[in-house]
Amino acid sequence: MNFCPVCSNFLSLENESSSGYRLKCPGCIYYYPLKEMRLTKTFQSKKPAPITYPQQNKQITDEQCDKCGCLKAYFWEFQTRGADEQSTISFECINCGHKWKNDR
Repeated sequence: MNFCPVCSNFLSLENESSSGYRLKCPGCIYYYPLKEMRLTKTFQSKKPAPITYPQQNKQITDEQCDKCGCLKAYFWEFQTRGADEQSTISFECINCGHKWKNDR
């Protein structure tokens, strides 16, 4: 992105039929002729990487798994919303690995 050095507006791309392309400020008379133009494209992965939590940060608590009925689960707490809001506690069954979370 380029900004106008005179009035700090965003410069827009404009086609000059005789001399090629230039960057022009919509707020004042400033323009910058382009000698060459390069287009770049950024690609993002369609599938986000899974979030992993280190095993050493997990502690064990008495929480029943809905899937297998085991009475013990790992738990960890993390912030998913604003700092002024309550945190989220996630659980993972020790027996079957089922994961669930409780928003406080």
